Amino acid sequence: MSGKPEILCAGHDAVLNRTRRLILQRCFEVDLAENFVEAKSLLREQRFALVLLCYTLTDEECCAMAALIHSLPWETRILLLGQLRDGLVLQAGDEEFLTGGPAELVKKAAAMAGMGPEEVKDCLPDVPARKSA
Repeated sequence: MSGKPEILCAGHDAVLNRTRRLILQRCFEVDLAENFVEAKSLLREQRFALVLLCYTLTDEECCAMAALIHSLPWETRILLLGQLRDGLVLQAGDEEFLTGGPAELVKKAAAMAGMGPEEVKDCLPDVPARKSA
């Protein structure tokens, strides 16, 4: 164990899942699930601070996963990547992520997982300062 918060990225697109892992692994231990069955199994075996639900999941899968997450005996938050789905009920602490790049996703996920600003800063890639003209 690295001491990093654990998160689960759930979505049907394997390339998106792997890309998100690459973006988020500096801050988090990232597990991937490509379908509801995989996600359900992981959610019952591990405690995740956060679950990212991808827009590639069906409305039914999102609703079923949210219901499962909210029924867990420990707190796990949901970050919905995309617009709120029909029938999906988010609870306090759950949020939508509609726009933003990789750095914004890292910041949002880190804040939701309870990381402080200094921890988040350490996770973001170093960006060279712009030279003034």
